[in-house]
Amino acid sequence: MIEPLRREYEPIYTPPQEPAPAGRARQRKSFNLTRSKLPTLIVVLLLSYLAVSFSSQFSRLSNMQRDVNSIQQQVQELKQKNASLREELQLVQSEAYIEKTAREKIGLIMPGETRVVPISEGTQLEPIQSPDPDVVINH
Repeated sequence: MIEPLRREYEPIYTPPQEPAPAGRARQRKSFNLTRSKLPTLIVVLLLSYLAVSFSSQFSRLSNMQRDVNSIQQQVQELKQKNASLREELQLVQSEAYIEKTAREKIGLIMPGETRVVPISEGTQLEPIQSPDPDVVINH
């Protein structure tokens, strides 16, 4: 079968469309705010900014709260240390502590006391001269 030169549904000739005359302005679309995506975009940007701003503020608040807790803990520790040092200061300034330290570290004795120094067995001692030349002390 031979194909026809023209099909039934094809137009024979279509003239080209002429551009609008120069004297007549092209009709411009007017801006319709209700159909525009601009308000939605502005709202989305505003909400994004608020979300970022609030999250950064909450983060700063959390960091400050953590710092406050840490400082409060340090204050409690320093108060305990201060109380301990005050007790130690009172102990060191007491007469009993001064006497004990003088006896143990310096080797002092109270008036009227005799000092006794223990020595290990088998130690050879030299005779000591008494201030009185007639008395000789042997160990």
